[in-house]
Amino acid sequence: MAYINAKEVKAIREELKREFPKHRFSVTKDSGGLAVSVSVMKGPDDLLSDIGETWAGSGYTQINHYHTGQYGKHQKFFDKVVQVIKSAPAKAEGGRAWYDNSDAMIDYFDTAFYIHMNVGKYGKGYQVV
Repeated sequence: MAYINAKEVKAIREELKREFPKHRFSVTKDSGGLAVSVSVMKGPDDLLSDIGETWAGSGYTQINHYHTGQYGKHQKFFDKVVQVIKSAPAKAEGGRAWYDNSDAMIDYFDTAFYIHMNVGKYGKGYQVV
């Protein structure tokens, strides 16, 4: 059953700070503990420049972590963020490795936790610094 605890979320937050010192992230538990929500809030790169799906110029968009190839020159950045999200929880005390044994063909969903990724947040857009 999908679940992520506070220690695993904290491990993701700390690893993102180490890996990307020039970026600022918001990392929170989401969906009642079924998911982790990671939003890139500030950074030196204009991450929204190639995406084109920002919500009415609000500086916010959702990121599909399964298909990062659609984000052009920022693909490597998003791939590395996903890698940190999946690997960092195992480093937490009592943490576990991320897995996904889901099979949509038979309506069977078994994953360590779900991932929600964003650039900015609704109501608080991404800032280039």
